[in-house]
Amino acid sequence: MKKQKKALQICFLILSAASLLLFWLVPFLGQKDVSETENRTLARLPALSAGSFLSGAFQDDLEKAAGDQLLFSEEVRSFVKGAQASVLTGGQNLLCRLNPSLRSGYTQITEGYFAYQGDEHRIVEKLQDYEAGASEAAAFAASFNSLEGVKRYLYFINNSRVTDFDRPEDSNRIYDWIRSFFSLDGAACFASDGYEDYCRWFYQTDHHWNDQGFYRGYTEILNLLKPDETPVGPGDRLETDAIFNGSYARITKSLRADEHFVVRSFDLPKYTVTLNGKRGTYGKLKAYLSGRFPSEPLTNHYANCYGGDYGEIVYDFGTEGRGRLLLIASSYSNPINALIASHFDETRVIDLRYYESYAGQAFDLSAYVKAHDIDTVLLLGDIRLFLPGGDAEGGGA
Repeated sequence: MKKQKKALQICFLILSAASLLLFWLVPFLGQKDVSETENRTLARLPALSAGSFLSGAFQDDLEKAAGDQLLFSEEVRSFVKGAQASVLTGGQNLLCRLNPSLRSGYTQITEGYFAYQGDEHRIVEKLQDYEAGASEAAAFAASFNSLEGVKRYLYFINNSRVTDFDRPEDSNRIYDWIRSFFSLDGAACFASDGYEDYCRWFYQTDHHWNDQGFYRGYTEILNLLKPDETPVGPGDRLETDAIFNGSYARITKSLRADEHFVVRSFDLPKYTVTLNGKRGTYGKLKAYLSGRFPSEPLTNHYANCYGGDYGEIVYDFGTEGRGRLLLIASSYSNPINALIASHFDETRVIDLRYYESYAGQAFDLSAYVKAHDIDTVLLLGDIRLFLPGGDAEGGGA
């Protein structure tokens, strides 16, 4: 017993020393800005100063960076996400095996991910029975419905997670089910008319909408919130040299996309952005427009270009009289945050997956609305915003 205990102590010391060595090698090997697996901005090693050390800010930032910048941490996250996806899709694949009609147009690429109708360049997810999460959806809606003195809206995104392309006539079933839990001033759904129409709006190997999709989404959201206002023009559209293999390609390791990553620029008034409490720049759109972007095959161009996921983002356009918006969203909002915010004095974007880590406490919707004098609240995302327990990568959503 003593020998076993001593052996365990030695193993623990070796692992601790190895972890410390890997962490302190980070400054020499370079730091990552974005997690390809989680579609969020990573914490970087903080600069040491007497003030930050005495206040405790240095220690807090160092703790966050330790988990994000440790060597091989991305590989660990990828493994965990892959395992989670396998568990979440287990029931779905059992249904497919029990009922062959459920997989008539689908060909499995790997666990939970499919090609549809022999499309060799695109990956989709298979529809699951999300109605099993009724209690979770009701709990999510409860605090939202209790809000008073604010306008409440919902914008739901139909993607391959909730669309059975064999039965396009049922495409709005999940949206109608989600909407039934909420008390709203208005709601709308980003829907597709069958598989070919879906391909027009979404990336080939990513769950997010492409540049045409997010611009359409922005105009529909504006029509929902402020129907009398004119949308910002569609802007300049630039097709880059980068082939975009997105989240589905990263999960399945199937580099099958042949589409070039397209960026759009918009003419907006001046504004400031605060990212998790610090002034900064969101995304690297200007770099992409000038032809400067990573060339690795599995680069997450969506997050790199349009911005990753933060617990809180604040847009201030320096105006008065246009209202204050709280946008609770998944990563679908990333490319249109500024577009939506340009119609308000101030817009606060909350990602519930990361808010508690940033703020050190759970998100209290009612308290947050009162503290920041919010008059409009919008929920924006796909099914995994409303059933957060099912989130696998980025988002979201």
